[in-house]
Amino acid sequence: MKIDKDKLIDTLGRPLTQALFFEVSGAKEYAYFTLKDRDHHYGGTTYISLKRLYLEHEDPVEYDFATTYLLGWHHWERLCGNNMLRKHIDKWREELELKVRSQQFQNILDTASEGNFQASKWLADKGWEKKGAGRPSTKAKEKEDALMLSIQSDYGDDIKRLN
Repeated sequence: MKIDKDKLIDTLGRPLTQALFFEVSGAKEYAYFTLKDRDHHYGGTTYISLKRLYLEHEDPVEYDFATTYLLGWHHWERLCGNNMLRKHIDKWREELELKVRSQQFQNILDTASEGNFQASKWLADKGWEKKGAGRPSTKAKEKEDALMLSIQSDYGDDIKRLN
């Protein structure tokens, strides 16, 4: 998708941050993106979902994403530094991590079904379960439990079949 980068700056040439988003922009004439999961149509204008672009781009390092859809790395840093936007971006990062891990898990399932012993052993040993030293923090435990529940609901039948 081609982004009109001229719309990402104000009349003085400064990169926009909060004003870029339909939901939080005080000046709707600057709004170009939406924080919603999908593109948003309002008043004859389509606001592009930056979350959708972020997840589709699949760039955990975020540099290529920033240079493709924004004015560059420093613009992305400014967006991440905005307290209002940061909570949304943190959720996008978490979802992208889940997406990438889920894709890799599917690759291991495929490899195991093709007869790869190591992949089958990893599945049988529940290799996706982290085995660390010491007791994990409550927050880490809750995050890992949510991830495991997601993986189990998506791939539980496949794991049982392969074991």
